[in-house]
Amino acid sequence: MSKKSLVVALAVTLLLAGCTGMGGNPVSGDGAELATGGGGDAGSAPAAEGAQQQRADTSGGDGGSGSVQVDAAAQQRAIIKTGRMVVEVENFSQSRATIASQARQYGGYVSGSNQRLHRTGNETWTSGYVVVRVPNERYQSMQDDVAAEGTVLSEETNTEDVTDQLVDLEARLENLRQRRARLRTFYEDANDTEELLRIEEQLSDVQGQIERLEAKQRSLEQRVAFSTIRVELQEPEPGISQIRTQYHEQSLTAVFLRSVTDVYVFGRATLVTLAAAAPWLGVLALPAYGLRRLLRGRRLPRIGGTEGGGGSETAGDDETASGEGEPPEDTGDGDATDSPTDGEQ
Repeated sequence: MSKKSLVVALAVTLLLAGCTGMGGNPVSGDGAELATGGGGDAGSAPAAEGAQQQRADTSGGDGGSGSVQVDAAAQQRAIIKTGRMVVEVENFSQSRATIASQARQYGGYVSGSNQRLHRTGNETWTSGYVVVRVPNERYQSMQDDVAAEGTVLSEETNTEDVTDQLVDLEARLENLRQRRARLRTFYEDANDTEELLRIEEQLSDVQGQIERLEAKQRSLEQRVAFSTIRVELQEPEPGISQIRTQYHEQSLTAVFLRSVTDVYVFGRATLVTLAAAAPWLGVLALPAYGLRRLLRGRRLPRIGGTEGGGGSETAGDDETASGEGEPPEDTGDGDATDSPTDGEQ
């Protein structure tokens, strides 16, 4: 009896154990699925939290150096500097050579220059400009060297921030390069001739855009790396220095020589004027002479038309002339003249 009870108890125990195992399998399966599916999340959550903690620690550690990062970002800005200076110098050629030499010492170069010669009376003076490009960090030093060449009449500096333009160009170039890579892959996999031609045309268009953007990018980077300074040089104008000198303080020799020069210039100008007018005088003399002869020819008929009157007047004049100095004769013509009058009466 005891043996049967023991067997029954053992059987019941085994049955309960089996039921417990069968009932725990679904739970364990779900737990396995959770471990498989959600285990990644469970495993990544601590990692994410650790990363967040690390970022927090990093940001907390960098909080004290925030101003340093701002300064570094400001230094990385792409700034184009251009300047213009007007300087009065004693010797144009010497100052231009000095400025060009100094620019080369700084690692720059001369990108352009111009020179003009002016004349005031017998004196000359030179003006012009020279354009130099120097590394950006040498801009201020170059300005100081230029100012040391003479008297600075005017000075200006302009800046242009092209950081955003360079960032935009880089982003567009990156997109175009990726598109070019995809088109090349399509080109290698294409089997149809028409499709090959279409892809090739797109490749050519993308390549052209890339080259244009790269050229613009290089130009901006070059302008950022090298600042431009336009230096306008001019020698003192002789007339200005003479005006500053009082009239009575001028040199007698200089005044005399200027007067002699003025006389010479006047005489030479007169001769040149006569030489220039001589052909015109010769051309105009012939019509003037012909006009004079024509006018004289018109007066002759008027004199001939009054020839009779003129003759009588001439005769009268002769008689008057012949009678001058002779006393009048009393011939009694007066009586003879009076007698007919009396007879008529």
